[in-house]
Amino acid sequence: MLVNDNIKLIWYWIETVYALVQRFFGYKKDASKIPKGAYCYVIDEERNKKEPLADGGRWIKTCPYFRSTKKTGGIACTYLGFFGFDCLLYDQCKICEVNEKCLIDDEDIEEDVSGIKQTKKM
Repeated sequence: MLVNDNIKLIWYWIETVYALVQRFFGYKKDASKIPKGAYCYVIDEERNKKEPLADGGRWIKTCPYFRSTKKTGGIACTYLGFFGFDCLLYDQCKICEVNEKCLIDDEDIEEDVSGIKQTKKM
């Protein structure tokens, strides 16, 4: 298992360096793929209807540019070209500020995010 995590970390590092090179030369990645809101995920309503979780949790769809490994705690944003530790990104809060404008007032947001399960990336 540790070998797989190390391979993932190396791959994430390569993706991150590649993203930095792309940004340096002015290439812009597709920002429309980044979820709206303050987080690197959106609630997967369709899967939650088909496969409700017994513990009351909810399935999510992560941003296609978000990378993480559970065992080593490696975190990356391949949109920005960031690899390392960031407390916001570790909690899946955005650091890219793309599509971050909240559509509803902060007063109206009372969301229980305990028990959220992650879906596999497509």
